Amino acid sequence: MAEAQAVSVGWAEEELRAPQKWRTLRQLLRRKLAVIALAYLLVFYAAGVLAPVIPGIADPNEQHFNREERFAGPSLEHPLGQDALGRDLLARVIYSARTTIVFTVAVMVTGSFVLGLGLGLLAGYKGGWVDTTIMRVGEVVGGIPTIVLVLAITASFRTRMDTWSFWLEDHTWLGDDARTLVKFTIIIGATVPFAWIGSSRIVRSQVLAIREMQYVEAAEQMGASTGRILWRHIFPGVLPLYIVGVSGGMAGIALIEVSLSYLGLGIDAPTASFGNLIDNAQGLRQLKDHPHLLPAVSTPVVLFLFAWNLLGDAMVDVIQPRDQRRSA
Repeated sequence: MAEAQAVSVGWAEEELRAPQKWRTLRQLLRRKLAVIALAYLLVFYAAGVLAPVIPGIADPNEQHFNREERFAGPSLEHPLGQDALGRDLLARVIYSARTTIVFTVAVMVTGSFVLGLGLGLLAGYKGGWVDTTIMRVGEVVGGIPTIVLVLAITASFRTRMDTWSFWLEDHTWLGDDARTLVKFTIIIGATVPFAWIGSSRIVRSQVLAIREMQYVEAAEQMGASTGRILWRHIFPGVLPLYIVGVSGGMAGIALIEVSLSYLGLGIDAPTASFGNLIDNAQGLRQLKDHPHLLPAVSTPVVLFLFAWNLLGDAMVDVIQPRDQRRSA
């Protein structure tokens, strides 16, 4: 018993001496659900990024009109089966993951990082009318149902999409990819104005506390510029909670793209997207005659959304345990 207590004390002392980021990572990896979620996300992202070079993956747009191959069930050659046009569902699911990854990364970089982090740092540090203006704009925009306004924006630009697509196809090297690029630009542009609100609030709340620290005041007394103070002294302190906020918002951002594509206002076929795959697999007749279709195309994205929520909850518990949140 004494030996076990000594080992426990030694381990605790080592934890205290370890850098905070490594302690946080070890605590996160001790949570089984978080590890499972992280592993699934790594596989999902790896499959999407490496889709063109994965051996054995068929062309997602290759069609087969043989009666035997249309709506064919799972087999060794096609593990998830084939759709109404005889296309390999596994290939289309993997390329749909690529579509989701491109959309979420683009929105997070432009909306959450550039706008959310930047405006949150500025509002918390400057205060006054700057803080009031940024937060009031966020409250007004946040009070509007996001998906409704995104639907309205994308629908209003739909009539101009063909014109822009044809122009890009004729005057650039994009060719047939011009339409997909235009669609991505429209739905990303419609989503970005809403993606910064949550992260800016999280960052601002942390900056309000950090700006009173002695090392920040010392940097101000030494004449450091606002940009240097924000990025060299305040940014490292807000980064952990910012990452938690981003992880919690990833599922919602991905769901917007899936919903728009499902409603016909997002990514159109033949480009693979979970939204249009689910739309093609739904219906009572499809479920009755071809029950493998809907689970094959919906399960990966449902697990993706669930994994991000699980990982976000685990990170919140690690960064700010429940007892601290109750006391606060």
